[in-house]
Amino acid sequence: MTKHAHSTWRVLTLLFVLVALPGLTSAAECAGTTEERLRCHSDEVRDLCETGRVPGAPRDIDTYLGLYTSVRSPRDDMNRSDWVQNRRERVTPDRPAEINLKLESMGLEDSGIFDVVFRQQYRSPSYQDEVRKRLFLLHEGEELKIWKEEVLP
Repeated sequence: MTKHAHSTWRVLTLLFVLVALPGLTSAAECAGTTEERLRCHSDEVRDLCETGRVPGAPRDIDTYLGLYTSVRSPRDDMNRSDWVQNRRERVTPDRPAEINLKLESMGLEDSGIFDVVFRQQYRSPSYQDEVRKRLFLLHEGEELKIWKEEVLP
């Protein structure tokens, strides 16, 4: 099987798993192959992404910041405290935003880090864009958190 065919097969398998077999999220049940562990956590990953897309709804900065791991900045070009300050300035109740996501792929690395790629449409009264993003998610204690994020070309 070629590298491209293998990649395509993996993405199609993971999308099938996510669509056809959602529901199992108990950590005790999450064992086995990568696909079984991904299936087990798929709802948890989707819930985090859905919560993360709504920093525009109540615009509660503490809830928004709580989606991210406390051990590092999710961006390579900012340290954690600068990133938090930037987010506190930009995510406010008086700045309504509509954020729509379209999941493109979700994977699970051997290290236990989830790799989620999606298209994001962002619209506010003063700004709008559409970008592809990648989130790297990991468990911090019992909760899934965003470890790193990046905008894709």
